[in-house]
Amino acid sequence: MTDPSCTQGSWVVGTKAVTIRSKASATSTAGGVLYRDHKFTVHKTSGKWRYITDRTTGVKGWVSAKYVYRTAGMCLD
Repeated sequence: MTDPSCTQGSWVVGTKAVTIRSKASATSTAGGVLYRDHKFTVHKTSGKWRYITDRTTGVKGWVSAKYVYRTAGMCLD
């Protein structure tokens, strides 16, 4: 059970931009670009890939986990 006083960090893009792919593969078709200032939702993970929805543009697809990550969370006593 997760401690209710602990919060997870938000998802961020760790580079200027990352390509959104149709499949979890660097050689798959590009469907868009996720920029650093865009808000996005991570739905699932497959290996070193994250399936996301770019809430700024509505584009869905896969991005490399190398470029998107959660910021550090915090717990309160």
